Amino acid sequence: MANRKVQVERRKYKRFRVQHGAFVVLKMSDTGAGRLLEISMNGLRFEYAVSKAPSIQATEVEIYVSYGGFRLYGIPCRPIWDLVTYEIPTTSLHIRQCGMEFGELTPQQVSQIEYFIQNHTIGEVEDEEPDKH
Repeated sequence: MANRKVQVERRKYKRFRVQHGAFVVLKMSDTGAGRLLEISMNGLRFEYAVSKAPSIQATEVEIYVSYGGFRLYGIPCRPIWDLVTYEIPTTSLHIRQCGMEFGELTPQQVSQIEYFIQNHTIGEVEDEEPDKH
């Protein structure tokens, strides 16, 4: 039996799955916008399509919901990871996902993110169990 390390969840905040219709707009980036997948009080994960190597240098994002009029401007952030999740056959498009960490938030931004989590998410993200084989 091989030794396996059990990965311990190190996140400080719970992550929540976001309802369909929520998006992220990246400021100062040629990536543009993407579909918001998960959010926590510390950051978010989103998905986007791109035909060339991305250049995510965003230092600020906006979150908006296509229904209900919610919009949150000027959230400071930085990219933590970015990877290809799917290559669309016979095209040059790649579907990528990116994880971003929030910077220092104002009390109003904290309140608005809390509101978003309470009203535009569909449950907590369950951490995957370690492989038991």
